[in-house]
Amino acid sequence: MPSKKKAAPEKPKPVEKKVDPLFQSTPRNFRVGGDIRPTRDLSRFVKWPRYVRLQRQKKILKERLKVPPALNQPAGGAGSAGGASRELVALRDGLDERY
Repeated sequence: MPSKKKAAPEKPKPVEKKVDPLFQSTPRNFRVGGDIRPTRDLSRFVKWPRYVRLQRQKKILKERLKVPPALNQPAGGAGSAGGASRELVALRDGLDERY
């Protein structure tokens, strides 16, 4: 029997893309300053669940309420006798009347 040789399949011709002169693509620049930026952590901008937001707000408010003991000393009322001396100290030191 004679051997039948199959003809090699023809390679499809590459289709040439039409270049639009109005919108020419420029090659990407990966040099200094033009590199791809690293992905940023966007977890801060996520809408967190309500319980997470509440517990974070509660923690911040409690930290704002804390006052160092040195500043919290005159908080205990000394009566009217102590009020005058505190005013003198405040005037001398130039403090506001926050007591």
